[in-house]
Amino acid sequence: MKTMDRYAAIDADFLVRFPGGFQDPDWIALARKHKSYAKAEALCQRELTRGKLDAALESGKLADATQACRQIISLATTVSTFEKIAFRNFMDNRDLNQPFIQALRDVLHDFGPASFETYVDTLAMARTDPKANAAKWPIVSCFLACFDPQRHVCIKPTTVKKVAARLGVDIHYQSRPNYECYEAVRRMVLDFRSRSAVAADVDNTLAQAVMYCTV
Repeated sequence: MKTMDRYAAIDADFLVRFPGGFQDPDWIALARKHKSYAKAEALCQRELTRGKLDAALESGKLADATQACRQIISLATTVSTFEKIAFRNFMDNRDLNQPFIQALRDVLHDFGPASFETYVDTLAMARTDPKANAAKWPIVSCFLACFDPQRHVCIKPTTVKKVAARLGVDIHYQSRPNYECYEAVRRMVLDFRSRSAVAADVDNTLAQAVMYCTV
C-alpha cells in the first residue's frame, strides 16, 4: 500500500467511526471527556511565556511558575495517574525547581537538540527514585504540545508506536525521551496533516487524536 493510501486509510477509518467528523455526536462526547486538556493548554500559554519565565528565573521567585507546571500536568489527560504522581514528587524536591524551570524555559522558547536533551536530563535528575522519575514521554512532551500545538506533539508511547507501524514510519523509538524520536513523531504528524482531508485545518493535538482513534 502506498504511503498516500495509508494516510487516506486513517481518514476513512476515522469517518467510519465518526461519520459527522468533528461535529459527530460521538466525537463531541469523546472530546468532552478531555475538556480539562484545553484548560492545560490555556494555562501553559498564559503562564509559561518567555517574559514570565525569564522574570521568575531572574528574581528567584519560582512559586507561580512551578504551581502552573503542577496544574498543567494535573489537567492533562494525556498524562497517566502514575506519571502525574512522579511529576508531583519531582517538583516536591525544591532543589530541582530552578534547574527545571530554566530547562523548561529553554526548550519552550529556544527549542532544539541541545535544549531538548538538557530538558530531559533535568527531568531525570530524580531517576534514582522510581516514584519521582519525571523523564517520561507524556510528561516531557506535554509542556511542548500544550504551549504550541501547531508546532509540537504529545507522545504516548504505546499509541504512537502503533500509528507509526501502521504508516510504515521509523520513529527511532527509545523509552528515554530523545530529540531524534521526538522530531520523527513531529514530522509524522505534520505529514499526516498535509495529506489528510479530515485534519487539514486543525492543530497537531487534534490531528493526533484523529490518528490515535484509528489504532
